[in-house]
Amino acid sequence: MASPRRLGLLLPLLLSLALLLITASASGSTALASAAEAEAEAEAGDGGDAPAGEPSAYEMLEGFGFPRGILPEGVTGYTYRPSDGAFEVFLGGGDCEFDVDGGYRLTYRRRIYGNVEGGSIRNLGGVSVRMFLFNWGIDRVVMEDEAHLMFYVGPLSQAFPADNFEESPRCRGRGCGGGSGVGDGDGGATAAGVAAM
Repeated sequence: MASPRRLGLLLPLLLSLALLLITASASGSTALASAAEAEAEAEAGDGGDAPAGEPSAYEMLEGFGFPRGILPEGVTGYTYRPSDGAFEVFLGGGDCEFDVDGGYRLTYRRRIYGNVEGGSIRNLGGVSVRMFLFNWGIDRVVMEDEAHLMFYVGPLSQAFPADNFEESPRCRGRGCGGGSGVGDGDGGATAAGVAAM
C-alpha cells in the first residue's frame, strides 16, 4: 500500500503520464472523438462510454501496463496531437477533488493538459496537490523505468512505484463522482476516445 505522501503526489502525475503514453502509442489509430465532442461530453457529464469495441481510457492504461488508478473516475474524453505531444483530458461535471491518506487533497481541473514525449510529461496543467497549506501544481512526470515514476512539484521531486495505483479514486464535492477518496470505487468510468487535435 502506498504511503500518504506517495498517494498525494503520485496520482495526478501518473494520471497524466499514463494518458499521454497510451495516447502516444495509439496515435496511429483512427480518431474516436473530436476535442469539441469530448468537451461537450464533459459538460454534459454523461458516462463517457467508449464506442463499441474500443477500449476505455482505463482499459488502454491497463493494456499498456499502467494501473487504472492513475485516473480518477469520471473521465469523459481526451485528445492527443502527435505532432508535438499535446494532450487534453476532460472530466465530467467540473473540477474533481478527493482526499488521500495523510490529509493531502488532490484537485483535477475539468481540463487537464500538457505535452508528452519519450517517457516524459511536461508543461502539465490542471492537476494540483494540497501540501503545507498551499496548492502545488504538478508540472512534470518522468518515467524512470518500467516500475517507477518521478514526479515534480515545483522544486520538489519524488519517485514512486507504479503498482500503488490499482483502483481509480472517486471524487467528492466538486463533480466527478461522489465517493470520498482512493479505493472507494470500481473505476468504471470510461473515456470517449482519442482525437488528433
